[in-house]
Amino acid sequence: MHNITHRAATGGDAAFALYVTEACMRVYAEQAWGWWDGRADLDLAFDQVIQLSGRDIGLMGVDRRSDFWFLDKLYVLPAFQRQGIGGSLLQRLIEDAQAAAVALRLTVLEVNPARRFYERHGFVLTHTISPRHHMEWRGP
Repeated sequence: MHNITHRAATGGDAAFALYVTEACMRVYAEQAWGWWDGRADLDLAFDQVIQLSGRDIGLMGVDRRSDFWFLDKLYVLPAFQRQGIGGSLLQRLIEDAQAAAVALRLTVLEVNPARRFYERHGFVLTHTISPRHHMEWRGP
């Protein structure tokens, strides 16, 4: 996955953020809450645009707090899923969290099958507050 890069998100990425958020999350939001709010999930303080050979294909947001890091989002457009891209990005993040000696946390909607993806990468369920599972990677 050497041609996977990321860059800081900017205000100019709002339309792309809406596109990727809807493509990745709309169906799960509708299942969890019965509706989709149609808003982009973009936080310029934390988000990065994932690129494959210079093409924007996803969005990743990590809040690097002093005591733990929170993976707020890891969205890869459906056409680029199941190719190892998300796994590669997640593995890099895990390695960075290990080096920083911090836990890595996230939430995933109960209806989202991505929970299995995170479990395959060593995340464990810590608790559930419906409609979200709270998960953490603590290291070996």
